Amino acid sequence: MSKFIAEAFGLIGWIAFVAILVIAGPLITIWAMNTMFPALNIPMNFQTWLASLVLGSFFSKVKV
Repeated sequence: MSKFIAEAFGLIGWIAFVAILVIAGPLITIWAMNTMFPALNIPMNFQTWLASLVLGSFFSKVKV
């Protein structure tokens, strides 16, 4: 029983890690762009987060 619980917590941990990356990745990208190119002045809101997520998924090399 304890092995099953450990595997379940491991799976939940990986799911949480991926969810955090999906949420934080676009925000970190927008922050980096604003830091490197201050003239861009990209606002941090849901619309720019979603646009960054879409662009990131479009240009990613992950094949499922």
